[in-house]
Amino acid sequence: MYKAVYGEGTNHNAIAASYRGIADVYTDTGEYTKSLHYLTLSLDMTKAIHGDNTTHIDIAYTYHKLGRLYHNTDQYTHSVHCYNMALVQRDRCNTAHLPLYTAVLVSLSQTLISSSDYKHAKGLLLLALKHSPTDYCKDTRANICQLLGQCCLHLHQYRKCWKYLYSALCYYESLPSSNWKMKSLAQVHLYISYLCLHLGHVSQAIEHSGLALDLVEVLSVDKGNVTPEITRLYTDTKNMTLGLYSTLTLYVDV
Repeated sequence: MYKAVYGEGTNHNAIAASYRGIADVYTDTGEYTKSLHYLTLSLDMTKAIHGDNTTHIDIAYTYHKLGRLYHNTDQYTHSVHCYNMALVQRDRCNTAHLPLYTAVLVSLSQTLISSSDYKHAKGLLLLALKHSPTDYCKDTRANICQLLGQCCLHLHQYRKCWKYLYSALCYYESLPSSNWKMKSLAQVHLYISYLCLHLGHVSQAIEHSGLALDLVEVLSVDKGNVTPEITRLYTDTKNMTLGLYSTLTLYVDV
């Protein structure tokens, strides 16, 4: 439609934004090759409009989307590069764009966690938490605290791990009911279960893994909710719960 309005072969912000929107749809359906195609078109057009060496917030947003796309396809090196480019673009803009800044920091930290770089990820998350106001953005703060808990668990900082996971739990509990909330609560309970197991508290670990499993099973009732992420979460939670019950049985037998 926009091509018909502005002319075939014309570079325009509205067309570039449409390409990003189409890419989002393909990302949601898991068609990452098509999503990459449209994001690349959007990036090239935005650069053509504003100049290849020009700083613009739309370029930063597109790099952020590319970073998430590469993360979803396990191409972590490309993902980190795109996130860093998004941060460079944002830093050179005249306005703060704090929501984008925080979002990129969180996304970059998730990729670093997937690459087992927990120390670097933790530093970025602390910076993101600093720039997330306490009076709103509870969902953002909850996600940051959850990721900080994961980092601290892998860094064997168990007291801090509990602090952040408990904060995440409180933030999520305060949010309106949604599938995203249930999935997030399940993830937090699963990590609390890991923490309890590391500390030797098997009964508490079973309690939290059971809560996580209950939440994921509720989500899985509607097959439309079953994404690859939910499937992985269900598998991890079920394996954790079964393993814990086996451990408890061994303790009782002894």
